[in-house]
Amino acid sequence: MLQQIVLEYFKCFERLKLPLAPLTLLAGLNASGKSTTIQALALLHQTLAEHPLSPGLVLNGKDVTLGSADELVDKVTGRDRFGIGLEHSDTRALWRMEAENDSLLAPFIDLEWGHDGQSGTLRREPKSEGMLAVSGTAETADVIAPLLRTLRTLTYISADRIGPRETYPASNSTQQSGVGARGEYTPWFINHYEDLEIPTMMRHPEAGPPLRRQVEAWLGSFFPGSGFEIALLPRTNLLVMRLRTSTATNYHRPANVGYGLSHVLPVITACLGAVGLAQRDSQVAPLVMVENPELHLHPAGQSAMGVFLARAAATGAQVIVETHSDHILNGIRKAVKGIDGDPVLTPEQVAIHFFQPRDDSGQRPQVISPVIDQQGNLDTWPPDFFDQYEKDLGSLIGW
Repeated sequence: MLQQIVLEYFKCFERLKLPLAPLTLLAGLNASGKSTTIQALALLHQTLAEHPLSPGLVLNGKDVTLGSADELVDKVTGRDRFGIGLEHSDTRALWRMEAENDSLLAPFIDLEWGHDGQSGTLRREPKSEGMLAVSGTAETADVIAPLLRTLRTLTYISADRIGPRETYPASNSTQQSGVGARGEYTPWFINHYEDLEIPTMMRHPEAGPPLRRQVEAWLGSFFPGSGFEIALLPRTNLLVMRLRTSTATNYHRPANVGYGLSHVLPVITACLGAVGLAQRDSQVAPLVMVENPELHLHPAGQSAMGVFLARAAATGAQVIVETHSDHILNGIRKAVKGIDGDPVLTPEQVAIHFFQPRDDSGQRPQVISPVIDQQGNLDTWPPDFFDQYEKDLGSLIGW
């Protein structure tokens, strides 16, 4: 499980050391650095998944499209390089990249690593293979292997989900490890892994253990009576999905059903698939990153989503969620305090980070991290941290 992410001169950060937990919530104002943190991990995953021997970080791919390398450098400090680092148990790795003007690749400069009291720096030689593959350096490869496994298998779901479609692409487990950054491979994933057994802690009580049944049961907890049908189009690499909103109706094209189903389905599938595959393959803490899981959800559904994400974290996944929803936060708080008196997560399993725009004076921290207790209370409530309801209510009643 990742314990910390480190960013050097990356976008809006001069230097950031952000602790991670089984469930980490990123909140804050727009353009304050939440998505930047997630993008850093997505870039490492994208490079490993698409071009593991690349001489540099792949900036434009299936997961993220960020333009040229010089656009990723912290402009305030004026550096010509940036770094992305991770810590995992007693292992750490920090990759540094050049930021060449107009370059669509950020060439690796070096890899700084540490493990069990030892440390070293691997510098990229001209024409050498990519440093994410650490080819030819057995010692370094062994040290950072757990980090690479986490990066290679992580699931990233962006806020830019595709929503209803007439058809969805098919793939195979060699090329595609999850539901896709936009949720585009969700029907394929359900169809391909339909018999994957979901761990007991994550099972919906009204359905059997196979993934397909669990996805439909959990979808029904957000949208009562809902369901889906998935079929492969003959002689194509496309699938068709039909949805329903009631047991009394037929299945319809996704465009004729509320957007909420199409946007929630990838999140449910990704979390269930992550814990199911981790159990099957004896993996530890698969990483799932979700931006705005509250999209197109009613407030009650948003709160339920917070509890669902907490269940995924309690079952063995590591979940990083970026949200603007106080209902997501409150669902997580409820999960810590207890659902029907039974806590889902301990306070130590939750990290909450509130991001603020950079203060030119340097006096205000960019990240404040409230601590949650066993009753779901937070030890601090910074200004602008999910307090707009109170502000608006005060304005309306003349506080």
